[in-house]
Amino acid sequence: MKKNLMTLAAVLCCTAMFSSCGKNNPDQPEAPDTTPASAVMTYKFSVADDLFNAFTLTAEYYDAAGELKTETLTSKEWAKTVKSNKLPATLGARLMVKLKDGFDPSKEGVFSAKHLYHYEYYVVNKNNEKLGATVSNSSSGGVDMKYEKVPTYAEKYQDTPIMKFLFNFAADGNATSGNWE
Repeated sequence: MKKNLMTLAAVLCCTAMFSSCGKNNPDQPEAPDTTPASAVMTYKFSVADDLFNAFTLTAEYYDAAGELKTETLTSKEWAKTVKSNKLPATLGARLMVKLKDGFDPSKEGVFSAKHLYHYEYYVVNKNNEKLGATVSNSSSGGVDMKYEKVPTYAEKYQDTPIMKFLFNFAADGNATSGNWE
């Protein structure tokens, strides 16, 4: 009888030991965290030599806290990556131009006001693990013109960006195009 009780106790101990180890079993990994926590966006602008030399170029962009920041371009190419602090969030950038004092519109030749923008974004969880695919887009624009037309071009973009993109990220990580106006 004692032997049967000891055997029964040993079986119960082994059963309890194996059934309590379910969560710590290395063969059963934890489910991945699929809850969006932040959006990551890269902004890029590049401009032709003429545009860079004749204009003051100012990038306006949303930072991690959703605040609008301003940065003057010091080269023909500008890039910045921003990770929002939380969702929902608004992320985007635009490029403003202002003709520099002393520009000579009587110069001969062709003035190039060509430009390019690129953005990409994706969403991450609280562990900074990427969720879903990266969305990216590039677009170019601008014109070539005679130097005498540059002041008119400058007036056209006095209060309007030459390049812009804006996205609103919902709490679930979905992004929709926004509008600067």
